[in-house]
Amino acid sequence: MKCFLKKMSKVFKTTALIILFSSLSCSSDSEKINMIVSDSIKKPTIKDSLKNETKLREHKRGGEFYPEFPLSDNDSLEWPITYEIAMEFQDIKNLDVKNETFTSVHTYSSYRSIPNPYEWVLGKEEGYEKEDYMIDWAHSDDFQHNLKESELRFVGEPIPLEFNNPTDSIFFYDNMVSKEARLIDSEFDLKWNLGNYPFDVQKLLFEFKTSSDSSVVQLKPSKNFKSTFLKNMKNLKEGYRIVGITHRYEYQEIKTELIQISPDVKRPTVLQSLIFELNVKRRGVVLFFKIFTGGILSYFISCLVFLVPLREFETRVTLAVGGIFGAIGSMAFVYEVLPVVNVFTKADAINNLIILMVVFNILILLLQKGTYRRINIEGKYIYEEREFKLFKKLQDSQNAFFISLLSFFILLSIILLW
Repeated sequence: MKCFLKKMSKVFKTTALIILFSSLSCSSDSEKINMIVSDSIKKPTIKDSLKNETKLREHKRGGEFYPEFPLSDNDSLEWPITYEIAMEFQDIKNLDVKNETFTSVHTYSSYRSIPNPYEWVLGKEEGYEKEDYMIDWAHSDDFQHNLKESELRFVGEPIPLEFNNPTDSIFFYDNMVSKEARLIDSEFDLKWNLGNYPFDVQKLLFEFKTSSDSSVVQLKPSKNFKSTFLKNMKNLKEGYRIVGITHRYEYQEIKTELIQISPDVKRPTVLQSLIFELNVKRRGVVLFFKIFTGGILSYFISCLVFLVPLREFETRVTLAVGGIFGAIGSMAFVYEVLPVVNVFTKADAINNLIILMVVFNILILLLQKGTYRRINIEGKYIYEEREFKLFKKLQDSQNAFFISLLSFFILLSIILLW
């Protein structure tokens, strides 16, 4: 029996060694196969990306694909054409919270590295007439300033300037050789953002949009001539001040307009928008005291109930009722100043806080009324004091007065900093 067991153990050991050896050999074979496959799949290199860019450039310049404008090796034109834009704001009119439009008087200048007219070298090499290879290429052919349709709109004629002699160098920079300026006096739409009213900052939007695909025409803010504004505008209403100019980009995909950019690639046209944002800040401190003084005074009147002796309950009730009516009247005044909006503003939060604190004072008043009970003992009326453990501190008028004021100012500070 023992011999049989020894033989079986040897068999099991031999079988285990065979299985281990086979698994190791299989894993090594799989690793070799993976290495071979990974070697066969080549990762894209810098050379490959450069080749792709070169092919795409050749497709653009060949004339067969978008933008279908053939160029020779001697043509200086390179796609995309980049326009750099600078704005100068001179006046803002009719900026009011009850208006959905405003009027802006401003000029904008655009710069590019392609002269106007542009000499089409390929056309010249192929023997075209001068009027055919000298292409009149205005800046407005490639992008437009989006304006509101209005009878009051005035759009000045473009003032072109080309870099023809050294004296013109003060108007240009880098490789820019063509400039076009235009005066605008027009209405613009305004979407008010009143979430932080009366401490809000409004963004007045001015949009420039390309007429061709973003692979052909691109817009950027001028890196040399920064957009500016007059600090003291004639018609900008008191209470507003301009704090700066920012910009952002948007892109619109037009799925109904397909362009062929290579033999195998056809895609929708993508138009670029450059949007300048004129940031106008409201002087909120003055407006805050103007519209909320009545409500805050109403709250203080409701606090005066704690300075009146408990026995003079009717006087306390009169002050409390006056406070609640004053708070409601203040809220009505604020809503007369503001248009109807579907967002919860800081003004709404302050109004609600005032009414909430007036109601809080009235509740404390009723609590304190229940603290003292008048009883008749031998023909004499005396006041019996009862203690509420949960509201012990509020039963004392002096404590209630300071707790109410402290709570009000803490909550008001949170709202203003929110």
